[in-house]
Amino acid sequence: MHKGLARLPDGGLLSYQISGSQGPGAPLLLIRPLGGSMALWGSFRTRLAATHRIIAFDHRGSGSSSALPFVTTTKRLARDALALLDHLEVERAQVFGLSLGGMAATWLAILAPARVNRLCIASAPACGLSLSRAGLGRGLALAACLLRPRDEIEAALVDRILSRHFRERHPEDLRRIEALANAEPSARVALVQLALAAATHDARGALVAITAPTLVLAGEHDALLGTEAPRALAAAIRGATFAIIAGSGHDLTLEQPLTTATRVALFFAQ
Repeated sequence: MHKGLARLPDGGLLSYQISGSQGPGAPLLLIRPLGGSMALWGSFRTRLAATHRIIAFDHRGSGSSSALPFVTTTKRLARDALALLDHLEVERAQVFGLSLGGMAATWLAILAPARVNRLCIASAPACGLSLSRAGLGRGLALAACLLRPRDEIEAALVDRILSRHFRERHPEDLRRIEALANAEPSARVALVQLALAAATHDARGALVAITAPTLVLAGEHDALLGTEAPRALAAAIRGATFAIIAGSGHDLTLEQPLTTATRVALFFAQ
């Protein structure tokens, strides 16, 4: 695995890792959700690395990356991802983004269509405030996590994102995930900035600019977003395919990592 720091045009730094197959195809860029570092890609990344060269990174304000700029939007996160591709001299990439990362991936495909070979957006809406009815309460619970002691925030966020079914049936996996989330805690202000970026995301008027073949995924038991907002996102992107990952909540890569990775790998292989 190769690790490095990419300097951004405004002087910021992105921590990144490159792993996996060194085949001739376009590399696969993974864009993270809110909370936790790229260590949380876990077995999802490992499965994809068997067939793809994987580029993972931490958003500014997370992991070993530098602090976020004062004004942070999902469009700005997309520009950071694009700057990382420039730094690595990657002309075209497969792009996978989850939740907040899915919103950033959406903008990446809008702003730089020539750089995105195929696009997979997971657990993300076209508009950041498109929560399910149950998700409104869950969203308030997520916001309350930001008031906890700093060393408990990331694990609490992860715990709230995961479905009750997963938390009850996989206690050992839950403890492992919480430990990974706590290993590299983000500053409270950074988490608030990223949460606000997600809440104010709105790409509805620009989705027509996406030209890459697109797959939109949703978790069957996503209590935060539901399945209708991702389905509507897919319907608004020309030619996009929509699929539900059975047995998963909001974070498909933590609850159903191998099933999700297999579905993603199949799409990117087409």
